[in-house]
Amino acid sequence: MHFIDALGEMCPIPIIKAEKELKKLNKGEKLVLETDHSCSIQSVVKHFEGKYNYKCSYIEVEEGIWQITIEKN
Repeated sequence: MHFIDALGEMCPIPIIKAEKELKKLNKGEKLVLETDHSCSIQSVVKHFEGKYNYKCSYIEVEEGIWQITIEKN
């Protein structure tokens, strides 16, 4: 599993970082993006599900910190 720390970064930076990293991954591999901006959840999920049909999920791991998992298909 690959990991991106996007704490303190607002969109579109998390999306740009995830795009770059996902290009390196093989089909079926997962990327976890950690963010502390709740608006990034909707932006990231909408972008990768809508543009690439990648499976996305998210969980709040600490108060105000979320991990978004993106599976490349």
